[in-house]
Amino acid sequence: MKIKKTTLTLMLTALALGGFVYFYEIRGKQQQAETQEQQKQLFDFESEQIQTITIKQESEILTLKIDEEAEEKTWNITEPVEKKADLQTVEFLLTELTNLKSDRSITTSVSQLSEYGLEKPEITVEIQLKDGKTSRLFLGQPDFNGNLIYSQLEPEGEPPEEVSVLLLSVNFKNVLTKPVSEWEKQEKSDESLDKTEESTDKKEQPETTKESSEKPSSNPEVSPSPSDEYLFTE
Repeated sequence: MKIKKTTLTLMLTALALGGFVYFYEIRGKQQQAETQEQQKQLFDFESEQIQTITIKQESEILTLKIDEEAEEKTWNITEPVEKKADLQTVEFLLTELTNLKSDRSITTSVSQLSEYGLEKPEITVEIQLKDGKTSRLFLGQPDFNGNLIYSQLEPEGEPPEEVSVLLLSVNFKNVLTKPVSEWEKQEKSDESLDKTEESTDKKEQPETTKESSEKPSSNPEVSPSPSDEYLFTE
C-alpha cells in the first residue's frame, strides 16, 4: 500500500515538531534548571583541592591546614595554636563549604555594602587551594528575620561598581564561630588511660562473697527462769 504524499508530509512534520519540543522545551528546561542550580553553588572546587582554610573574626583567627606528608588524612591547627585538628569537625566544614548555596541575591552598589554589614565583615573565610588559587567569602549581619545572613564573594579583578550580596543560612555562621577547643583533636592523657585499664581489670575480676567477721556464739548464756530462783531462796 502506497502512502500518500500528503500523509507522508504530515508524518514528517509531526516528527520534526516532536523533536523540536523535546530538544527546545523538555531538554532545554532541564539544562536551564541544571544551570540555575550551578549558579546557586558558591564554589566550584572539591574538598580534596583545599589546602588551607582561614576563618578571621574580630576576636581571633583560626587557620586549618592539611598535612600532605602524613600517611593518613590529617588536618592541623596552625593558628592561634599548633595542634592536631579533629578530622570529623574539619570534614564537616569542608562539606559545608563545597555544598554552600545561595537561593537569593541582591545587586547593590559598593557604597551600600555597609547596610549589609559587609563594609567591615564580621567573618572572613579564606580558602587556599593546592594549585595556589585563593577564594574569600565575607559574612556580614543577619537579615531582619535572623534566619539568613548577608554575604559576598570577593570579586576577581578590579572592584566593580555593583556587587552581588548573597543570602546564606545562619547555620553556616554557627559552624564557623565554634571555639578553638572544639576544633582540636581530643587525645586521652596517660593518666586517664591508666584509670581506664584499672577499671577494666576490676570488672574482669570475679566478685567474692564477704564473710561475716562476727560469728554466733556456740554457748549462749541462758538466763535463770523464775522457778530456778525459787529453789535458791529456799
